[in-house]
Amino acid sequence: MADAAEPRDVELLRRLVAGDESAFLSFYKRHQGGIYRFALHMTGRPEAAADLVQETFMTLILEGRRYDEGRGAPAAFLYGIARNHVRRLIERESRFVPFAEETRDGNSANGNGRAPEAEIRASHEPAFDVLARDEAVKELRLAVLRLPHRYREVITLCDLEGRSYAEAAALLECPVGTVRSRLNRGRDMLADKLRPAGKTSRSLAGKWGGRT
Repeated sequence: MADAAEPRDVELLRRLVAGDESAFLSFYKRHQGGIYRFALHMTGRPEAAADLVQETFMTLILEGRRYDEGRGAPAAFLYGIARNHVRRLIERESRFVPFAEETRDGNSANGNGRAPEAEIRASHEPAFDVLARDEAVKELRLAVLRLPHRYREVITLCDLEGRSYAEAAALLECPVGTVRSRLNRGRDMLADKLRPAGKTSRSLAGKWGGRT
């Protein structure tokens, strides 16, 4: 839970601000993965997510003294920095960037970096089931990327990363009620975007559900 990690994070951030390199490395190891996943779901591109992680922690080094313990946990401060960098990147990019990347042979790779054919060979599932699942995941990711920023954030944290409403509210520095309302609206928008795709997309609707 986020609350259990907070005292340790506060100590690490204090030492980090004072120039303790080992504290920075510890803080980085604790939060790098979460920031990367958040940036990846928000941008849809691994290379952009990696750059955003670097920018986020560079900003933390430069502006860590701005952290106020009375306003929230260090993780929320860090996510606030990441959210600002993500928002600026999205604003800079005028065109939509697809989540799926092209492999060298021209085939579209799925979320784990392997082309569908490789996924089929590595799986015991029937080929049709693998392709249908990958297509459904691809549709979902593209639909999430088309959501307005505020709804994409809560969908990413609660539905894609499995955080509770309270955890998402702490990271976004907003009331739990705001998270719930944005999540409901975001899910409705996703359902509308996925509905034309038919049966496969409708089957995804039952998989939503962040933890309370």
